[in-house]
Amino acid sequence: MVKKLVMIGFGLTVSCAAAQSLKSQDPAPLQLGVNTGIVDNFVGPHYWYFVGGPGDVHVVVRFKSMGLFGNPIRTPLTATLYDEQRTWHVTKVVTSEKDTAEQTFTGKLDKKLKTLISIAAPSDALVRTGGAYEIEATGAVQFEPAKAGGDPIIQTFLAKLNSYGATKFLADGTVQGSDGSSGTWTAFDVEHHIYTVTIGGLRLSVKYLPGRGLVDPDDPEMIKFQGLR
Repeated sequence: MVKKLVMIGFGLTVSCAAAQSLKSQDPAPLQLGVNTGIVDNFVGPHYWYFVGGPGDVHVVVRFKSMGLFGNPIRTPLTATLYDEQRTWHVTKVVTSEKDTAEQTFTGKLDKKLKTLISIAAPSDALVRTGGAYEIEATGAVQFEPAKAGGDPIIQTFLAKLNSYGATKFLADGTVQGSDGSSGTWTAFDVEHHIYTVTIGGLRLSVKYLPGRGLVDPDDPEMIKFQGLR
């Protein structure tokens, strides 16, 4: 039997980057160390997983709310751990108004088990709410390799500016909007996933953030092409 995970403590730590998933059926593998992301209610929950047990497992979730127009907003983040068959789940809420808040799940797994994690901003908010979060798993845990793939921009996004609609970024460097618009994309800074996009007469600079989409490089809260679920 899996013993229930319980909460302990509050704190702060240093973070490093990783990639998250918007698809519950295809979660991203958690990596060693601190895994980071930016979540909001307009895009939807993020999904991760790790392999834990047998033995003691610790999962720390930290959260700092994004605020609104530069003003802090008290925002709850819901973190849930569960197994693939959903025979058990443990949910904790991390609430931040200005500073980073933290919750820690601890428990003992009697056998090796794939454990999934969902991270969700409030779903009933009328304005964009969310913020930056971190996840770190330690103890009797194993991490599977990050999923390999091509350039992350090569996929379909939902345009959040003008009326391009669903917008395909193709491997040949072209862009196609469902409204008939077309254009091109080029990689400006491969290491930092920054691109130059020209479409519908507009020239844009965007940065790819996993689990979010293509955002303003100077303001990750400003989504220009949103990732699809």
